[in-house]
Amino acid sequence: METNRRDFIKKLSVAALGTGLIATGATAATGIATNVNFISRPKLPKVNVSSSRVIKETVGLRPFRKNGPRIEKQDLGDKTIVHNYGHGGSGWSLSWGTSLIASELVDQTQEKKIAVIGCGVIGLTTAITLQQKGYEVVIYTKDSYPNITSAMATGTWSPTSRLILPQHVTPEFASMYQKASTHSYRTFQRLLGINQVVEWMDNYSIHTGKVQRADYSNELMSKLGTPSFIYPKGVPLNRRENPFKFDNVSKNPTTIFNIPAYLKMMKSDFLIAGGKVEIKNFKSPEDIDALPQKCVVNCTGLGSQEIFGDNDLMPVSGQLCFLIPQPELTYRASMEGVYFIPRKDGIMIGGNGIDNNWDLTPDPAVKDKYLSGVEEMMKRLRS
Repeated sequence: METNRRDFIKKLSVAALGTGLIATGATAATGIATNVNFISRPKLPKVNVSSSRVIKETVGLRPFRKNGPRIEKQDLGDKTIVHNYGHGGSGWSLSWGTSLIASELVDQTQEKKIAVIGCGVIGLTTAITLQQKGYEVVIYTKDSYPNITSAMATGTWSPTSRLILPQHVTPEFASMYQKASTHSYRTFQRLLGINQVVEWMDNYSIHTGKVQRADYSNELMSKLGTPSFIYPKGVPLNRRENPFKFDNVSKNPTTIFNIPAYLKMMKSDFLIAGGKVEIKNFKSPEDIDALPQKCVVNCTGLGSQEIFGDNDLMPVSGQLCFLIPQPELTYRASMEGVYFIPRKDGIMIGGNGIDNNWDLTPDPAVKDKYLSGVEEMMKRLRS
């Protein structure tokens, strides 16, 4: 018994001595406890990159207008049309805000029974916003999830992505944008913790010096007077903080949307609150005129080109590639125009945009570029 006790004390003393030697060595070298700095670098799990792990590829079409989204009233015979479409790559981010503005235009009509055309994110947020004001709402749509453009979106907070050409920004548009982005941001924060439909995560931007085709988001952020609290700027990382073997890396927190769960939740909320969804295809203003409701909110996105003859609309295609989900991934990263975002439905990889392209066929070369880009990031991720 006494021998065991002596062994225990001996081992304890050696452990304490070893700890002292490590601390003393670090202190002697720098004058401070530098071993704390070693711990400060985050250890990030790696994305398992392989073509064999690709579970789906999609191409979505962003409804872009060079003058920005159309949010206004239009008289059509004895009906009032309230337009809410053309958000480019900012539809998810601005959905609640532009829906609020559209609902204020509906308020001016004195109608209580409202038709909403379109069941994507803009149609659903518009319908729910109107319900919350006491309106009786019916959604008319030719398709619903998953066969809608909104299901093909990136699902990240990007309120200035392909929103408007910078040269077309007016003070009135900037004011509208500030109201819409602020309301949307605050609404999303209230959704945190509900079925994980909205989450915060760290975003790492790796800067290699190569010039990439931009979507003028950064220029618009400044020109539109984006409130700083809704778009945290990236902070350059020093070597102790940088998890990548690249010299120029910045980090900022950002919001992502888990699109499948979010779309299903919104549709369920709408139906539970008494809303109705009817499958109906629209090809002309005459089809709109045939509806029983006197006030119609148009949220058809690119469909407005055919229905209302809006030739300012242009599709901007975006290809996405999904890898098998990895629940341990809690960060996103981008480099040279390629990004990955871990979502519940897969690790989404994207980064391209082709103006005026209606083709929904995935390009194998784009997929290979995506996989190579993420693979290069993972090769330079410190273990």
